[in-house]
Amino acid sequence: MTRFKYGLLAVLLLAQVVHADDNTYVNTPYIGLRYRDSTLHQDNMADTGHAHTLRLQLGYLWALTPHLAAYAEGTKVSSLFGRQYNDNTGRRTPYPAEPDPPSTELSSAWLGYDNGQAGIRVGRQYLNIDDRRFFSTNFWRQNPQSFDGITTYLKLGSGTTLSADWINQVNRTVGEDFFDVNQRRWKLDGKLLHLDQVLPLGTLTAYGYFVKNLTIAADSVRTEGARWTGSASLLGDQTKLAWTLEGAQQYNYANNPQRFSLPYHLFELSYGLPYLAARAGQESLGGNGHTAFNIAYGSGHSFDGWVGVFSIPPHGLVDTYGGLHGELPWHDLAWQLTYHDFQPATGPGARYGDEIDFGVRASLTARFSLELQYGDYRADSFTVSQRKLWLLAEYRYGKQTM
Repeated sequence: MTRFKYGLLAVLLLAQVVHADDNTYVNTPYIGLRYRDSTLHQDNMADTGHAHTLRLQLGYLWALTPHLAAYAEGTKVSSLFGRQYNDNTGRRTPYPAEPDPPSTELSSAWLGYDNGQAGIRVGRQYLNIDDRRFFSTNFWRQNPQSFDGITTYLKLGSGTTLSADWINQVNRTVGEDFFDVNQRRWKLDGKLLHLDQVLPLGTLTAYGYFVKNLTIAADSVRTEGARWTGSASLLGDQTKLAWTLEGAQQYNYANNPQRFSLPYHLFELSYGLPYLAARAGQESLGGNGHTAFNIAYGSGHSFDGWVGVFSIPPHGLVDTYGGLHGELPWHDLAWQLTYHDFQPATGPGARYGDEIDFGVRASLTARFSLELQYGDYRADSFTVSQRKLWLLAEYRYGKQTM
């Protein structure tokens, strides 16, 4: 731990002597308003859930100097028109779940230095690493997830960037007003190392995440892996091929009472035109029958289907998926259609089920957007069939500092 803190100090000292020509920070306000209408149907419940939630975020970035800044942001989540959904507080159990309880919190507050070559932030901040699978703000939930600690990066030249972070608390998406303090926030001792190398074709990443959870020991894990992402234009720049290849291994760490070694992989290919492209891939999270690959600090909604039926089962999860996606110039319209097939990663267990997801998003103005998402999960051997429909309206003024 001492050596890690000395490393953070070295990055800070280097940041004082490396200078960039352009201002990294300028004074910037931020207002974010998102209304979401959720319709939730679950086959084993007679009542359909309806969740109307509103998120208000107010933030401001103070540029103390061209490279030194402070940022603060508050988030308030309100439930409108009654609460006909299970918000995970245990007060609306006859309804399907949409875990967005009302809350008011300071969601981000940090002091940072950044000159374009090296940077450091100290305080409460959003943490989004790579595709956000392992560490994420989890912005699909109305209450964002934030981390307290110190984050740093240093550009070493030749397309190499090293990041070293220390986190001592995660503030979870149930919000600050949730009745169970051990679900609101977890005390951590986490060291996150991340190295990016730009290649002639894509970017190669190596990472090691060492997280001791002092609140829930079962979530203390060590994850080590590598990732290659990239894209290439083909047929005279008329079409585009994009790929992601990732492999990792996760182990018990520190105070975790279990002993395990679990594999992870992600393979994805996308090919086509901007307005119409095909995508296919597979994500596998290992399980040994007792313990599953841990994603407690990462994003869920953009993986394993949108309905969100999976807390990874003890035998793991293999999500094989394929579909179409694209973008149109009319109001920056983006759309996607995806089919998922869910299987256990190990053991003789039966197929879990499958899901179809469809989404479309349009930016009607520079500040206002509308979005529709629909997910239909059909169960075979895991939980029950569920369908969810979301309608979102979002307004943004200024820029949110992530």
